[in-house]
Amino acid sequence: MEHDLQKDIIYTRIKEMIVNGTFAMGEKISERTLEQSLKGNKAPIRDALKRLQAEGLVVRKPKSGTYVFSLSQKELLNLLNFRFVIESQGMILSFGQNQEKLIERTENIIMKMKSALALNQGDVYLQQDSLFHETLVSLCENNYFITSFERISAIMDTARNFLGNNLEHMQKSIVEHQNIANAIREKNIGRVVELLREHILPEFGAYWKNFNLSDAD
Repeated sequence: MEHDLQKDIIYTRIKEMIVNGTFAMGEKISERTLEQSLKGNKAPIRDALKRLQAEGLVVRKPKSGTYVFSLSQKELLNLLNFRFVIESQGMILSFGQNQEKLIERTENIIMKMKSALALNQGDVYLQQDSLFHETLVSLCENNYFITSFERISAIMDTARNFLGNNLEHMQKSIVEHQNIANAIREKNIGRVVELLREHILPEFGAYWKNFNLSDAD
């Protein structure tokens, strides 16, 4: 039991270090460095890295080592298209199953985002940003949608943190999130879908177009 708990703790710590950018996208991860910083031994660290590899957060390169994932332009576009489908359709289901909860929770999150913006708390803002999108899907009462969204959420959070929390982005972002919440409250679901398309997909002006990636496959 204690051994399993240690494995879970180390897994969580490494995952947090990837998501928050302590380990940058594409950076090599040294098992020895992890042993020293986490005060753990090889077995739970290797177990954690295997779990993170299965989740797409790290990749193992033969004769080279373990690296934080990176995304080509094509991979990012594929990811965002998948996210848009899951999030928009999950939102429709959430609205049908838990309309009042969806309205209440998105409006509460908007208030916290505005507070974080006013206090220039970029990290808090990004956390609430992530929670806003999670909420759109989590109320759908369909485990296939929820599991699919969870599968990419850590990758999206890592990419979101990679882009950062500069003031210009947050000011644009809060307007977009407020518009989405307003459309949900007004029960204009078609409008919500269009706003999500504009918010998520680069070709419609989403801030992911600023993601500095190569065109490699």
